[in-house]
Amino acid sequence: MKIGISLSNYGQLASRSFLKDTAIEIENYELDSIWLSDHIIVPKNNDPWTRVFETITTLGFLASITNTIQLGSSIIIAPLRDPFVLAKQIATLDSLSDGRVIIGVGIGWNKKEFDLLGQDFKNRTRTIVKNIEIMRKMWTGKYSKQGYSCKPMPVSDNGPPILIGGQSKGALKRVALMGDGWHPVGISPQQYLSGMQEITQMKKRDYIWSLRINFTANKKIESHYTGTDGSARLRLVGSMDEIISQIQEYQKIGLNHIVCDIRADSKKEYSEQLKSVSEIKRSFEK
Repeated sequence: MKIGISLSNYGQLASRSFLKDTAIEIENYELDSIWLSDHIIVPKNNDPWTRVFETITTLGFLASITNTIQLGSSIIIAPLRDPFVLAKQIATLDSLSDGRVIIGVGIGWNKKEFDLLGQDFKNRTRTIVKNIEIMRKMWTGKYSKQGYSCKPMPVSDNGPPILIGGQSKGALKRVALMGDGWHPVGISPQQYLSGMQEITQMKKRDYIWSLRINFTANKKIESHYTGTDGSARLRLVGSMDEIISQIQEYQKIGLNHIVCDIRADSKKEYSEQLKSVSEIKRSFEK
């Protein structure tokens, strides 16, 4: 079981020193990955997404101060971005980080963000399929056969793994159609198993089974909540033993990479929760 951290690159806690110090702390704890969220410009009432350090740029910053940890996006809103530029950015990041990149992509939920950026919200599903196709063509050198060059290429011949976010029927189809794995947010082991079964029924092959989930240890807090996109979500909550037991339920169904999303009001509180994640990680290595 790989265990990573969805690092808060958004909200008032995020800053250069917080991102730098926490990323180093995560790597020192020998956790497996660091993931960043994504928004570009949103309405003023869409907290905490009104203040976000840009995903790819910040991953580049983290790549320069870490050495071994995997670096991911959870998730990047691919239909909002030019696919050629995004593919170039990711290839550069992967090359400079020596192949440590994993990319989670999604279709997005904030219509006003799409409208302001001049992107088609209604047809964003079609757009993400087209954009991923373009990115893979760049990474596998298919444009070079047409007389173009886009070097440096990613470390892997096929480019970094692309994980598909979301849990709708359409998202599951996209995983089977073009994803290297699945990366939903805050769903139960039963829901995850059901999604895995649907995906493998459509196309049976090896997938990266990952999940981002809110994490709060040793505090009285509800396990269920509503995400900013309006969807019902689940948290890992309770004592350390209780959370370990919850993660084991995901492990039993075949999930192999869980990403803990820590929410905290201070750097001290964040660090305390991060230490709890590291202790849980060690329990899976015994």
